[in-house]
Amino acid sequence: MATILEQIQKPKAFDAFINENMKTSTYQVGWDKEMAVEYEASKTFQAATADYAAAMLGTVIDKSSGRPKHDMPSLGELTGALVRMGDEWQIDNDRLERYYFMENRFRDKAKNMSQEQKMAQYAQIVKYLFNPYELAAIAPHRRILAQYWEGLSDGQVTLTKTNNKGGVVWSAPLTNGIIKKNLPKGSVVWSTATLATMDVLGTLQNLEDEADKAGKTVVKYRVSKATAALICQSKQLKDLIGMNLGKLKTDSTPLLAMDTVNAYLIALGKAPIEVINEKGVLQTGAAVSLFKDDRLVAQCADKVAVLKVSDPLETIDPVPNKVYTSYYDNLISQWRNDNGRYVAYEMYAYPVFTGMNDVFIYDTSTADS
Repeated sequence: MATILEQIQKPKAFDAFINENMKTSTYQVGWDKEMAVEYEASKTFQAATADYAAAMLGTVIDKSSGRPKHDMPSLGELTGALVRMGDEWQIDNDRLERYYFMENRFRDKAKNMSQEQKMAQYAQIVKYLFNPYELAAIAPHRRILAQYWEGLSDGQVTLTKTNNKGGVVWSAPLTNGIIKKNLPKGSVVWSTATLATMDVLGTLQNLEDEADKAGKTVVKYRVSKATAALICQSKQLKDLIGMNLGKLKTDSTPLLAMDTVNAYLIALGKAPIEVINEKGVLQTGAAVSLFKDDRLVAQCADKVAVLKVSDPLETIDPVPNKVYTSYYDNLISQWRNDNGRYVAYEMYAYPVFTGMNDVFIYDTSTADS
């Protein structure tokens, strides 16, 4: 009987292996809840944005370059014209030896196992083998999500030596048309040092006024976890929002949850605040918030961006000896040569803020002078 690794060298089996296992992966695409997909025949979709080249948060690479070769990363290292995203890595020989040991041991012991034991053991082997393929499947989607949250919360996307190690570095941030403003003159900036004086309600009203001037209606505000903590700890809201404790009613509360804050805002006729708690771990090991801290974002539509996607060349001109499948337009491949077994992915995609006029951003750490 063929081993699992031998079976997935057939295209249909490889496709099922990737897509069925990703259904139970703890790492999900994420951006599909925020954006619809629009397909582009050309790698260039707009003259103003020119020809992009980027996926490990996936690594952003130049359109004519080969994919960078890496040691296989851990899941924690992935956040990863249109942006070209691609990486490849060799499956470690120790991992392959361990896999073969696990499968051979399973075959030897299977006759003495119950059906439930067989299913459990087989699932463990599949999970162990799937790990490097899971990285290839999710990497560019984490990069897309990172670029979306950065663009939504800061009005620009960056590619630096820190967040795109081994790939393209942009000399300047790429703006997306969303206007970011400082707090109005005379405002108190938001920080742990200004919790007693920061004006949350006034800031929300000012941003709502910005939307009103543009003929828009705010449907939700969005902030990072750190910024949400400042809101919930602000003296203004703690003094205004009391708590019902059985028969007792307090005039203030020592600690607020965002659900309580939102109930109060809705009662005032304001849009609720959504906390974006998405984290990425860079290749350096540093954890970062994908949604920028110190930002208050007012959104006037549920969806304000689309994901522009184009097919990699190997989709229509496959390389001999490679087996391919696709996961949300991410082309995943595997092959073997004299040096070992390899897994790679390639994807052309970039979040485009077609609803840029439906987003208003305040930098709450800075006020106009």
